[in-house]
Amino acid sequence: MGFKDKNILITGISGFVGSRMARVLVDRGANVCGLLRRRADGKAPHNLMRLGLGKEVRIIEGDLESISSIGSAITASEPDIIFHLAAQSFVPRSFVDPNETMLCNCWGTSNLLEAIRVKDVSPVVVFAGSSEEYGLVLSSEEQYKRALEKYGTIFPVPEHIPEVPISETNPLRPMSPYAVSKVYGDYLMRNYWYSYGIPTVISRAFNHEGAGRGNMFVTSVATSQVMRLKLGEADAITIGNVNAFRDWSH
Repeated sequence: MGFKDKNILITGISGFVGSRMARVLVDRGANVCGLLRRRADGKAPHNLMRLGLGKEVRIIEGDLESISSIGSAITASEPDIIFHLAAQSFVPRSFVDPNETMLCNCWGTSNLLEAIRVKDVSPVVVFAGSSEEYGLVLSSEEQYKRALEKYGTIFPVPEHIPEVPISETNPLRPMSPYAVSKVYGDYLMRNYWYSYGIPTVISRAFNHEGAGRGNMFVTSVATSQVMRLKLGEADAITIGNVNAFRDWSH
């Protein structure tokens, strides 16, 4: 798909992915708008400034928890495509405050789709799902046995083991409030296509990294510890589950 002269609305434009997506789209000739909560200092977000986007994207103040402000943003931007990236995306935080995650990720996604339906417009909506939706993926009979002992039941019941490599048809077994919120958004996107004809595209990205990634995420945690080790400020590197398998993109 060509993006030249397309009107693009990005939710979560100030984030790691949103800001880089904006840079790519601007370079390809798109007219980019970003939905952003009002900042007290009135300045453009750091990620946008760092990528030279302070004056190249139009910021529209709004909040995904307010359907009226989303409607205003849609009217102002007249989008051909909406990239819905805004989310509470830190898995550990979702365990600390699951309600915050649900308000942002579930209610916000519902408001976006409902605003589109009420406005009677039909931009393509690209939803940023997550590999976390797959959750418990069974790689061996032994793992399945341990999971049954721990949880009592596994649903959906595996049709075959191992379930790797993961494909789009793998069962969804979300294991965190964040993952549940993304499954909700995934199915809601499908429902608004089936029920109302709103064109939606669902992605389930795995880990993505690069300069500017938040320092709470795994690669930043590891690299910062390596640097501290090199500088003599630490004598060990502490990492969580070293048996996890992930795809990575840059």
